[in-house]
Amino acid sequence: MATYIDKLAVVKEGASIGEDCYIGPFCTISETAVIGDRTTLQSHVVVDGNTTIGSDCKVFPFASIGTQSQDLKWVEGNQCFTTVGNNTIIREYVTIHAGTDDGTYTKVGNNCALLALSHVGHNCEVGNDVVLSHNATLGGHVLVGDHANIGGLSAVHQFVHIGRNAMVAGMARVIQDILPFTIAEGAPASMRIVNKVGMERCSYSKEETSVASSCYKILFMRNLKLEEALEEINNKYPDSGVAKEVVTFATEATRGLARK
Repeated sequence: MATYIDKLAVVKEGASIGEDCYIGPFCTISETAVIGDRTTLQSHVVVDGNTTIGSDCKVFPFASIGTQSQDLKWVEGNQCFTTVGNNTIIREYVTIHAGTDDGTYTKVGNNCALLALSHVGHNCEVGNDVVLSHNATLGGHVLVGDHANIGGLSAVHQFVHIGRNAMVAGMARVIQDILPFTIAEGAPASMRIVNKVGMERCSYSKEETSVASSCYKILFMRNLKLEEALEEINNKYPDSGVAKEVVTFATEATRGLARK
């Protein structure tokens, strides 16, 4: 089908709309926005600023994408950017804000599902196949790895990193980094167990899941210092990609690990 733009939508001159798109009534699209092929904006959607939305996305009513950062350090005239990948679902009242500093980005990857009222703050980077459940909130500069699942009503502090295939339970308050392959819960959140089901769904082998479980036990159940635990993991699993990912993430953690 050809692209359809409702007569009640406002598409400013200069906006780029792909093929076979649907732009519903009362949508507003900025002059510097780019909308990919076969993407649907149902109604009352705001696509603001320097925003690029990929192909085959579905955006539900009252979502706001690419609007000005809420960061009080934002300066009038800054050129900031927002990108959303392909095949991503953005439900009602989702907010995704642009970067703060001039030339910076907020990024959401491919195949994501941002459920109603979830928020992606300025300068966040959300990977592929990520789920933000109802009312999940990411503060500024949060990094979320591929296949992570952020539970409903949870809040993730600025600059926190959430590892790949991690799960944050509903209503968690996340103030420190969450390792890949783990499940975190609580207020403040701490890692409780390995996300075995999540790993299986992503086709990790039983051996890889077992390695992740062993790494978890070494880190959290042996009363070792972090450096000692990481050294033991390196020595025990020198050739394991899962172990290497855990060690690298823990070594580079910027806010400390949510161990307790």
